[in-house]
Amino acid sequence: MSKSYLVLSALMAAITGVHVFLGGPQYADAFAITLENADLRAMSLVLWHAVTVALILFALAYLWLAFRRSPELVAITSLLQLGWAGLFLFYGVTQLGELVTQPQWVLFIGFPCVAVFSEWLRDRRNPAKP
Repeated sequence: MSKSYLVLSALMAAITGVHVFLGGPQYADAFAITLENADLRAMSLVLWHAVTVALILFALAYLWLAFRRSPELVAITSLLQLGWAGLFLFYGVTQLGELVTQPQWVLFIGFPCVAVFSEWLRDRRNPAKP
């Protein structure tokens, strides 16, 4: 069992809770109220809830990885999160002119780094036998 993946799973579940309960009123509710175009309103809510689904799946993936090795799952979750980090960095710089307002990029770089480190620890503790 990997304790670091258990911690990642718990942290991702906590981030999901923050997204749903603290970000929901600030963003999702605001989309529903302020966007006059029904298509834009619906799309923004679909995307908001898609993020919720993805965060839940990340938490479950880390829980899975706590008990089973899957380099492929580590790669998929890491690449997706690094992609999200890139989006937060790009739009933070180009739309906001700074990176402080939306610091989620730190999380989506940090989680893959810890996951790769966890894999390195597993390999170190259980070297492949020739």
